[in-house]
Amino acid sequence: MNIRDHSSQFTIYVFTTDVDQGASAKVYLSQAGYDAFFFQDPEALETRLKENPPHILVFSTAALGGSLSDFVTHVQGINDEIRFIAISAIGQFDILAQYNNFGFVDVIADEPAALESRIVWSVDRACEKLYLTYQNEQLFDDLQSSKQQVEEVHKAAVTSMKNQPEVEKDNAAFSTKLGQYRSAQSKEDMIQKFLNNISGTMCVFFKYLPSVRSFVATHANGIPASDIQGVGCQLEQPDTKELGTQLAMGLLPARFNGMLVEAFHFNPPKALPLYAVQNLEGVFVYSGSLEKSETMHLTEEFSLFSLCYSHLALERKVDSLEVQDFVTELHNRNYYVKILADEVSRARRLKQPVSVVKVAMDDFYEIESSLGEAVRDELLKSVATVIAKTSRSNDQSCRTAANEMAMILPHCSKKGAALRAERLRRIIEGTSFMENGMKVSISLGISEYPSLCDSAKSLDESASKALSHIVDKGGNKICLYKAPETHRPDFEVPAE
Repeated sequence: MNIRDHSSQFTIYVFTTDVDQGASAKVYLSQAGYDAFFFQDPEALETRLKENPPHILVFSTAALGGSLSDFVTHVQGINDEIRFIAISAIGQFDILAQYNNFGFVDVIADEPAALESRIVWSVDRACEKLYLTYQNEQLFDDLQSSKQQVEEVHKAAVTSMKNQPEVEKDNAAFSTKLGQYRSAQSKEDMIQKFLNNISGTMCVFFKYLPSVRSFVATHANGIPASDIQGVGCQLEQPDTKELGTQLAMGLLPARFNGMLVEAFHFNPPKALPLYAVQNLEGVFVYSGSLEKSETMHLTEEFSLFSLCYSHLALERKVDSLEVQDFVTELHNRNYYVKILADEVSRARRLKQPVSVVKVAMDDFYEIESSLGEAVRDELLKSVATVIAKTSRSNDQSCRTAANEMAMILPHCSKKGAALRAERLRRIIEGTSFMENGMKVSISLGISEYPSLCDSAKSLDESASKALSHIVDKGGNKICLYKAPETHRPDFEVPAE
């Protein structure tokens, strides 16, 4: 996700008595695309809060005429949806920490160095979270709407069966198909069920891979599976611009069209595009020379299938948003905290070690400031992909902070974790990323329960300390946490 694509949807107010600070912050936020306003007068701020409440209120604690509690309570009394970012002296951070449950999303030190950039960074993170929250709520609404549509279709079928005895057989078949689709365990399973329901009609499903602008054949009806293996088509960049319009008319890009005529003798090829949560998943391709009755059966079956497919995709999307990081597609921090506690409990019960490796991309903020957030996120995703591909099936990979990913390694001692970490570091160091072959490096901090710590919390914290230590030393190395002399393991890990 690039928040710059959505920043114009968010209103940000800056309240401070420091004119230079406030005006500069407003300029930086406006340049980032936000609808930003600066207020120096408390009365003017209150008037605008009532007329047009912002999403985020950035304020300096030094500008408050009364207590912080009175200010926060007053603003929330006007609109309790407003979120706060405070600019404060470091000595007040402990006090501000008590306001976590009062709409505070961040606290920024009032040191002048790069203050405006730090404000924009904090606002970006807060607005990303707000955007995902709104998106999640919309997905729930869409899911409920989809459920209602499916239920209405089902009720209509039942009513039709009751009122029209002469078509009871057809309606019963319809209800059976609906039940089949709703019982699908995966998208692939549902696609195969659709193809099974159009037996007798030659049809191929091509999955769309947007990252490489390609369609790849994965399922077929009326064609042996061996005949579609490796069949696909990569589009040119210009072809993708009109792809949505072409598919809406049942047409395909000329390059794709020619391949289908040659490979499957579809003359002419026709397409049924499959979408889920507004994303193109792929296309079902069939011959335009089908009999009218066959075409009607195919399109009617596709209407029911696509509705059920969208319903399934919405359910999966809602589930993934709760545990998945949207940039790296790894599990998120909430999932990490839960699964780490479970793994440490299991390790204690089975008397087997569990290790954590924390990973940070070197020069993260320099890359972001010089190349932009889009490049930063693409590199993060690339590193995450390498982590996922080099992990065992029972490992867990999560994004735990802006520039931090964590690997939970069950049944892995500190020695094994160190070897895994060094192997990953070398793979990343030797890999070229993005189209221009960009190189990056990573730093890794390692800890292990029970040899180096005694709980899930201390396992997380000790891995973070090891990571922080090696980052401060220049990065592109691994660091194994050293347990304090007073540490006594819950059980002994056999020497390897």
